[in-house]
Amino acid sequence: MNNRLRQIGFLIQGWLSRALYGRNGFDNLARTCNAIALILLVINIFAQSVVVYFIWVVLFGYSLFRVYSKNITKRYAENQKFLQITESPRRYANLMRLQWRDREVSRYYICKKCHQQIRVPKGKGRIEIRCPKCGERFIKRT
Repeated sequence: MNNRLRQIGFLIQGWLSRALYGRNGFDNLARTCNAIALILLVINIFAQSVVVYFIWVVLFGYSLFRVYSKNITKRYAENQKFLQITESPRRYANLMRLQWRDREVSRYYICKKCHQQIRVPKGKGRIEIRCPKCGERFIKRT
């Protein structure tokens, strides 16, 4: 039984790779549209709103359009624009993830001049921090 499932998995993988050959594929914008569409689908299960359902259909359709599009250069430009627009929230989310992961041993600060993330050891008291990128100095408590 397990061997049969593995064979079916390889068949599906081969079919998907042939179907997506020469296509744009799953980029960040398509993944984000899929994630939002999934959230809207769950909301629509409880709310049963025609508007939410319509937005779900449009987002899911746009995501499929992006995945199967052969105009890779245009989809690439759209994805780069999306990444440029969402850079600030993504950097903030990454900083929050790093702060949570290293919360016991490190503190993270952002340079006011160049916005570089700086990690310093925790528990050293008041220290002078020098930004490695621009050389700006500031005093913070760790």
